[in-house]
Amino acid sequence: MGMSAELQNEVVHVLQEDNTIVFIMSHTGEYLSLLGGSNRALYSDGSVLIGKSYPEVLVKEKADYFKSLLEEVVRTEAPLEVEYELSTTDFLEQMADGPSSIQRFKANLYPLEIDPEEVQHKVVWVVHNITEK
Repeated sequence: MGMSAELQNEVVHVLQEDNTIVFIMSHTGEYLSLLGGSNRALYSDGSVLIGKSYPEVLVKEKADYFKSLLEEVVRTEAPLEVEYELSTTDFLEQMADGPSSIQRFKANLYPLEIDPEEVQHKVVWVVHNITEK
């Protein structure tokens, strides 16, 4: 399964927005890559997350919740939209150069590559910071 034209257009559009970051995630919760998210008033430097998984960077409750979202997208092979909050206390280590207050996000998750051998499914996680809305 490749990235659909609709998803490609959505990714290009959102990367042009200042309040957006895009993660490519494995179904196990590993951060594979990211695009965008350079506005330090809205996002911490997410590049330090690449190669790590949710349990390595987030408190258990958040890690389990986010992993369940990935599992739902993989199981249904359908997009999912969610809203959630994150604060500095949700991270096991201090994130650099980001906001210190609680931030609210809307995320759209899309199945990117569903591996028939179930070695590694990939999900696109498009995050919009909606704190100010």
